[in-house]
Parts: sequence; C-alpha cells; structure tokens
Amino acid sequence: MEPLKKSILIMLVLILVSAYLTLYTVTVHSLAASHIVEDSDGGVWWRTTPSGSLFLWPREPGMLQALSKMNEADLFIYQYLIKPWVLVGVLILMWGVSVLCLLIRPRGRYT
Repeated sequence: MEPLKKSILIMLVLILVSAYLTLYTVTVHSLAASHIVEDSDGGVWWRTTPSGSLFLWPREPGMLQALSKMNEADLFIYQYLIKPWVLVGVLILMWGVSVLCLLIRPRGRYT
C-alpha cells in the first residue's frame, strides 16, 4: 500500500473513532449526571430500575423509582473515566491527533 493511501486510511479511521468518542462522551456524561447517584459509603447506584448501561453505547435505566446496583464494567467506566474527566481528555487528544494527521500528511508521488 502506498503512503498516500495508507495516510488517508489512517486519517479516516482517526476521524471516525473521534466522532464516535465525541457522541459517546456527550451521551454518557448527560446520562451520568441525571441517572447515577453516589451514597455516603461510596456506593454507586442507578437512580431507577432496571439498570442502565454505560458500556458500548449508553442506555438509560428503566422508569421504576428504586435504586439498582451498577455492574463492574459500568462502575469502572464511571469511576475512572467519567468522574475524573479522563474521557474528555482522551477525546481532546484524539481530535488533536486527527487534526495533526490532516495537517501533516505525506504527499503523493507527483506533488
């Protein structure tokens, strides 16, 4: 594969991953702000039941007013990626790399 086609493929993948991560970050932060609660003992709960999900694509919990426990994957995403804003930092980094790849790309054979 020649360098120009390879760089276009890399740029396309970076932009698609950055776009997905942007949509995911906005959705998961709004979902976490409205549907996740923490108790005084450090437990993290969904505000309603049945439980929602943060993994792969955020899904809102059900409508019944009862606390439901978060599973381990959602708890990890919430405590280590959402709460300390790491996900937003990764998002900014991904868009920065995408822009750099657009600005500094290899030229074709005849340019």
